[in-house]
Amino acid sequence: MPNWLRPIPTLTVVSLMLSVTSYAESGPQRDNRASFAGPIFDITHVDVIPATINDVDFQQTAYKALFDYRDASLHDQGLESFRIVNWILAANHAQIVDVWDSREALDRHLAQRHSVDFRYAVQIQPPPPPPDFGCCIGSPLDDRQYSLVKSFGTSWTSSSLPSTVGSSGALFVITYADFLQEVLEEDPDAGQNRLVRYGAASSKANIGRLLSFTVLQQLDRPNRYVFLEIWDSEADYVSWQSNAVTASFIAQTTPLLGSPYDHRLNILCGETFVDGTGCVPH
Repeated sequence: MPNWLRPIPTLTVVSLMLSVTSYAESGPQRDNRASFAGPIFDITHVDVIPATINDVDFQQTAYKALFDYRDASLHDQGLESFRIVNWILAANHAQIVDVWDSREALDRHLAQRHSVDFRYAVQIQPPPPPPDFGCCIGSPLDDRQYSLVKSFGTSWTSSSLPSTVGSSGALFVITYADFLQEVLEEDPDAGQNRLVRYGAASSKANIGRLLSFTVLQQLDRPNRYVFLEIWDSEADYVSWQSNAVTASFIAQTTPLLGSPYDHRLNILCGETFVDGTGCVPH
């Protein structure tokens, strides 16, 4: 039996469900999650196996669990925003971006039954029947928490942002930036200041096109940042990538990075997912 179909021991599953999992690797860490006060952006990457085994469609099963999880979470105390976005390049990949007014609110949410049920539904585990079969994701949930550094345009949490589902709607871009530790030791704000200046310049030059730009810093690894962009269309986003402002930003910041920028272009999900295509309107 392939390793990804082997069931996870019960204790391991419970541990995954009752804690927020952060991507772990070697290197200096500073975990500010417990003491941080303020809105928490929780970003979770979900990698669904694009397969149908024993008449179980992994993508339909996982995306239904995602949508049910989102809908149930809308009633949780402290929630400011909850979106599921679908990666354009790979329809079997999705990201959850949920925002909470405090760390305590996020912790309460994670302890809710629907949060536990979601992890049971998508983690490799043996639902009956048969007893040796599991579903649905190809790698552990990659769940990271961030603090808000600066936002431009309409706030990411605003209900006034576009809500059209699928490729005809807005473009949701999530970009990961991993700055070198030695760079930040010399100047802790070197990377952050450049991200903020780029966000300000991008928003000013793209009024009506760039609807929202948000800079976030990872709580337990302060050398890691994310910037969230919402564009009216993919064409306008692509056009801005060849602009001199973006070219200058890339040239100035690339030497400061431990790895290249990780850009993920996404569409918004609603209630319907089509295998191989992604999230679509009803």
